[in-house]
Amino acid sequence: MPALATLTSLLIALNYWGWQEYYLGIALGLIWLLLTCWLIGGRMNQLAAYRIERLAWGLIITSSIISLAASILFYFNLFNTIATFSLAALLPWLGTTKKLENEPKPTSSNSWTQFLTSSLITLIYLALALIIFLLLNSSATGEAIRTPWAVVPPVFFILIGLLAGLILFLARTKLSPIWLIPFYLIFLSLLINIYPLGYGFDPFIHQASEKLLATTGTINPKPFYYLGQYTLVNFWAQILNLSIKTIDTWLVPLLAALIIPITTFSFTQKITAAKPLLLLLPLAPLLFTLSDFTYTTPQGLAYLFVLITILAIATRRLGVNIPSRLLWLFGLAAVFTHPLAGLPLLGILIIWWLKEYGFNLKNKKLWRVLAISGTALIVPLSFAVMSWLAPSAASIKISADLWVNLRRLFNNIIYHLPFLPRFIDLPDSIYLWGRPITLIFIILAFIGYWLARKNYKPLEFIGQVAILPFIGFLILSLFFTFPNLPPNEQDFYTIRLWDITLLLLWPLVILGLYWLAKKILPLFKHDTSWILAGSLVLVASFYLTYPRLDIWHRDTAYNTTTYDMAAVRLIEQ
Repeated sequence: MPALATLTSLLIALNYWGWQEYYLGIALGLIWLLLTCWLIGGRMNQLAAYRIERLAWGLIITSSIISLAASILFYFNLFNTIATFSLAALLPWLGTTKKLENEPKPTSSNSWTQFLTSSLITLIYLALALIIFLLLNSSATGEAIRTPWAVVPPVFFILIGLLAGLILFLARTKLSPIWLIPFYLIFLSLLINIYPLGYGFDPFIHQASEKLLATTGTINPKPFYYLGQYTLVNFWAQILNLSIKTIDTWLVPLLAALIIPITTFSFTQKITAAKPLLLLLPLAPLLFTLSDFTYTTPQGLAYLFVLITILAIATRRLGVNIPSRLLWLFGLAAVFTHPLAGLPLLGILIIWWLKEYGFNLKNKKLWRVLAISGTALIVPLSFAVMSWLAPSAASIKISADLWVNLRRLFNNIIYHLPFLPRFIDLPDSIYLWGRPITLIFIILAFIGYWLARKNYKPLEFIGQVAILPFIGFLILSLFFTFPNLPPNEQDFYTIRLWDITLLLLWPLVILGLYWLAKKILPLFKHDTSWILAGSLVLVASFYLTYPRLDIWHRDTAYNTTTYDMAAVRLIEQ
């Protein structure tokens, strides 16, 4: 099979340089992708019980290798088309042809009635997912709007509620995580469907850099950050024979839709094998608004590496033999993609290595103290060094306004409490879930940490390291300001350390939800009750994930319009 994948990469190269057949290039690229992901995903055979798990893990490992290797090649002025196809030819040989070791055998239903019911609901679920996707696509606009909900028809919320109900129903009978992917894909692709020209201006800047890299093979001056995304987009564009714009647009939402439910499922399997929790818990990330994964940015891609790494560490600590080199691979890919997320993650990996392998290390306690301190302080120190070397928007200075900073922090906390002064109509009740969502997340993490101390001792480590980026967040928030940023954007950089803290808490949140679900689900006399309740919460979370314009929240960003594009073309003329 590695030879077949390598042969496919050679055919892709021939088509790229010679035949230039569009659909043939796409077909060959997809064949290479499936073969390579299957082979490389075989390195996770002890973890992957299903084929889709093996493919998903293979995809993130492959993407991480490309991101890291291509970034290094870039610094030596060696990242070009030849390097891309050479990587494509070599990558399959890093995998294995081993079969799945723990693949569950298909279970027969208790009766034909149950089998037919389950099959019918599965078909309805897939058909409804397709209808919703087409509905979103038909709602696309090039007009200036502040929120996608301005053009999405109201019937959409009914349809997404039905789809949520169906996936919750299927969780009672299905075990494979493949059924989660269509729901995740719809959940994370709204902006792409509604705004075909793009949302915000950051994607245009990144796409321009990616196109420059594709044309010239370099970017001057050479950046330390974002290369993990730029090189990855260029690689996939050449291998899949698609435009840089297409790859860039879909990169993070598609990777997240494929990988988050699968990696969460892989972790969940080590906690419980019971229906319906095995598929319910991997839906949990959707409850807490994954807005960073709804469009492609280096920050979003780096966050994805952070989430995957912490889930892999947690799964490994529960006894699964995940190769340690893969954890370092994810961490280094995050550093090259966005250091603000990658550097704390690298510090956590060092702490983990000292805990797992540093038994015979001299002065182990000293190294551990240095690693912990360095992880907590790495981002503030990085900002200080950058401010000294080259003043920019990220420059910082010591702030004497401690009380002002404390008040701003306190106001942010108040915002997340479930208090609403009045209701205008029933839909406003969404914010009874939306406002305290972060507070709920933290409470679940505390429950998870309590449960870890009680029954899952190895997972205590997750809570201990998650606090370190939070310390950096407090230091930047209370003792420093960004003088080159306006007052309303003072949290632009610091809030990302808070986001990283929340990402690191995910294994504990899932553990907390597991404990809570075991307590609550038996209280429902009928499955219909909890399916209805779960559907309503998922619909509310869907609404809260995207830009909104209502009496409680007003997003100020605009989408790119046809008039913007026409103005740019006129200027070019």
